[in-house]
Amino acid sequence: MLLAPCLLLLASCHDDPEPAHTQEEGPLPVITWVMSSGRFRIQAGETIQLVPDIEHLDETSAYVWTIEGEVVGHDNYYTFTTDEVGEYYVMLTVNNRFGEVSDEVKITVTEAENTELPEIPEMGSWKFPWTEINMAVGRTLKVRAYMTGTEEVSTVFTAQAEGCHTVTLTNPQDGSRQEVVINVCPPPGTHRRPSTGQAMVNRIYEYMPAPGHQVNGYIITGKAFPDDCTHEQACDSVLAHFSRMWSVSLGGQGGYLIAGFDHSVPNSEMTNGQSGYDLCIRSNPFSYQSEPGIIWVSQDDNGDGLPNDQWFELAGSEYGTDNHSVEYAITYYRPEKEKSAVGWRDANNDTGYIPYLSYWNPSPYYWQPWQAGASEMTFFGSRLRDRSTYEKGISDIPPYDWGYADNMGSDHQGRVGYFSISKARTWDGQPANLEYIDFVRIQTAQTGATPNLGEISTEVYYIGDCHLQ
Repeated sequence: MLLAPCLLLLASCHDDPEPAHTQEEGPLPVITWVMSSGRFRIQAGETIQLVPDIEHLDETSAYVWTIEGEVVGHDNYYTFTTDEVGEYYVMLTVNNRFGEVSDEVKITVTEAENTELPEIPEMGSWKFPWTEINMAVGRTLKVRAYMTGTEEVSTVFTAQAEGCHTVTLTNPQDGSRQEVVINVCPPPGTHRRPSTGQAMVNRIYEYMPAPGHQVNGYIITGKAFPDDCTHEQACDSVLAHFSRMWSVSLGGQGGYLIAGFDHSVPNSEMTNGQSGYDLCIRSNPFSYQSEPGIIWVSQDDNGDGLPNDQWFELAGSEYGTDNHSVEYAITYYRPEKEKSAVGWRDANNDTGYIPYLSYWNPSPYYWQPWQAGASEMTFFGSRLRDRSTYEKGISDIPPYDWGYADNMGSDHQGRVGYFSISKARTWDGQPANLEYIDFVRIQTAQTGATPNLGEISTEVYYIGDCHLQ
């Protein structure tokens, strides 16, 4: 039912009536929280300090914090803690001379997790990222083994003539030998494929995430894969996610996916003589929560349509600095007990854990179905230094300047990052001078974790050819 407007007339005691007072108009306060969607998660017994950013304050401004209608504070911040599991809604009301506004945040308090951590084994025998590879004639690559507690075992191979070649490395610890097969292929460009007009990658060749709380299930999106999922089904699922712009998590440090195009993606700088972007990768970075992924590219040197060829890292802003480590390896060990953190040891003999967070993912193990038979997983690549912090319930994972997926750097417009093939580098840091690429590999680059957000894990929504967008 519509009500007719009611006019209230106020008479003055003076002979001559004065005009009614009109409230001054102007901008109301604006409340911003340093997190997404106004939601926090802590464990029972933890303390969180809510510190909003507020614009348009003046000398009349005051703060009122309430929980379920009860006033709990008047400061410009509020410290919350409880031992009771549940969901709590904290309301902040702020005023200025133009009026007042209120905003509410949700704090979810979960049971304290089991703090018992599994033992981390020794790294064991030496490990190899590959024992057979294809490369174009005229290029060089480094063949090396990964192990702890000994000097580097490696050799540099230069592809001087086409054909099959064998390199043998000897383990100084036990004298064992490992043969590595290198197939030297025709010169670069021999198997270049014309554009088809399809911008998005058309195949996922490998999806090998490291352990992580968003990989095999997530409270927001539900179960990611069936219990008996095969690797092929997982790859098909990733491609389906990309077609819908849905998130795919790569898990902790080193976790990766390999995607390919149905054509060769040209290098703008070498094709047109002008610098430009060639690859676009959609993710979900924020200025306070960036989870950078290192990008690798490859050409199909032997023309078999498979990513079994030499890889080149796209140099980002930290390439060659103290924040960047090359030739890095990390091994994760499957825990014997359910609902347990996952321990890791790297080639530097450093150790750590992927935390188990039941609120985000209550699965018994953060281990994927198609990796169920493995008691350990080793990932090879490069690493970026972890710069994450956690204080009073708030996590901060700042971005690097540019050059990484899922990283709110200067090369991102909204959630999409733009990348140049001209940044590809050889194993020794030299420009790779690739005229085009066929395959892309994205890897989580940091080993950090925070108590409320879990491990740093790169997310990817889409990979495309910029020239066809």
